[in-house]
Parts: sequence; structure tokens; C-alpha cells
Amino acid sequence: MQIEKLPDNILKEITADGSEIEFCFYTPRNKTGARSWEIKLQNGDGTRKVIAVRDYGINITKEVVEVHPFKNREGRNEEILRLYKDEGLSQLFLANLFNISQPSVSLIVNRK
Repeated sequence: MQIEKLPDNILKEITADGSEIEFCFYTPRNKTGARSWEIKLQNGDGTRKVIAVRDYGINITKEVVEVHPFKNREGRNEEILRLYKDEGLSQLFLANLFNISQPSVSLIVNRK
């Protein structure tokens, strides 16, 4: 499978503040049928942010996905479930974001 490169203009826009891409996951067809890139950026001050880029064919959207803070495993699992269900992030991306395995994310989102 060929991985599509993020369009240069979008790449420049999301890294304009000096952020560096730490991880990027490309999905040729997400749940809505759009091509999508899920990107974890590291800012110059060491903080991170998540951006979802979705190409619907007629337009391309970019959105910063807010990751809520949590204090324990239960809170982390609730945040993973929220990001998966509400924000539409993939299990593989969430696994990388939270430094756990994809099967662990699957167990969390399927509540097993």
C-alpha cells in the first residue's frame, strides 16, 4: 500500500510555528470515507499537539484535536474512548499517542 504524502502547503502551515512531526498516520479511507492524516506534533517547548487533516475530495479540513488531561488509568481509558468515538482518531494513532499497543486500545474502545 502506498502512503500518500501530506500536501506541502498543509505541512508548511502546521509546522510554521517550529513544531516537528513526531508521528503521522495516514488512512486512505476513514470511517466517513475521507482520506485522513493524524499527526502528533512536538512544539519547541516540549509540549505536544494533535492535528487531524481530512480530505473529503471537495475540501480539506484541518483541526487541532484537544487531548484532555487525566490522572489515572481509568481517566486515560475514558480519554482514549472519547478520542476514538468523538474525534474519529484511529486505534493505531491512539496507541502511538498513549504509548500502548493497538490491541490494548481495541480492548479499551470495545470495553472488554
